[in-house]
Amino acid sequence: MSEPDLGPLSRHGSEMLDSTTDQAPHERAIEVLEQAVAAGEPAAARLLALGYLEQGRLIEAHELLGPLVAAGRDDLADVLADVLADLDLTDDAENAYLLAVASGDSKAMNNFALFLAEQGRFDEAVGMFERAVALGDTLAPANLARLHLHDRHDVDTALAVAEQHLDAARPTTYCALAEVYAELGRLDEAERLLRAAIDLDAQQAHIDYAKFLHRRRDDLAAAEREYRAADELGEPAAGYHLGAFLLEHGDEDEAAGVLERAASWGDLDARQLLDTEFELVTDP
Repeated sequence: MSEPDLGPLSRHGSEMLDSTTDQAPHERAIEVLEQAVAAGEPAAARLLALGYLEQGRLIEAHELLGPLVAAGRDDLADVLADVLADLDLTDDAENAYLLAVASGDSKAMNNFALFLAEQGRFDEAVGMFERAVALGDTLAPANLARLHLHDRHDVDTALAVAEQHLDAARPTTYCALAEVYAELGRLDEAERLLRAAIDLDAQQAHIDYAKFLHRRRDDLAAAEREYRAADELGEPAAGYHLGAFLLEHGDEDEAAGVLERAASWGDLDARQLLDTEFELVTDP
């Protein structure tokens, strides 16, 4: 399904979102995109919803996308499905994922498979991951290997899948194979793969390397260095992982600041950790 053409307000709002990591300019970008939606620019709704999600504004994203998808904007079903999943509206999320998957969207297939795995529906998740892999999705091969490794505890199948799909064009496969090798005790090979993944700009390569250094090498200083690198580079969920690491190792003040910043940018795991671990600190 082709993306709608950008109108002038949508283009301006999109450029503003891409050029800032500060809250105030981000709010101004959202205001521009709200104007674009009001003006009827077709591309604006997806951009505005993503802007809302970057700030964790799930309700607003839901209120924006729900009526549009119900009115026939199937091109927005993938984003709506992710929003509904985050809101724990599982039946509605599944219906939205099915609508998105029907269009042949491999990214939606990958996200639907992750959703199915979270529901414990592993056979269905495997089938959906395999469909996404066949369509060339960049993240699905690694996720498929990880499902076999972590959810099914089937190291042999995880190894076969990870080795089959190892591909520099899909660099998260390097991280997935490294996890399998680490499970098998092949630590030096795993570390080489993780370093290669970093060189290839894999999505969460510094985070994955930090976990390896922490759990397999027991090198806390090196692990912290990698978590901080991930945070500086803006890897997905880096703030949560850095904050959780700092909290685990006794630096509660910095952990709270890191987690609060991540939560302000829509990291739901960071918000949950703040709410559970810092209740006595944050309550008046």
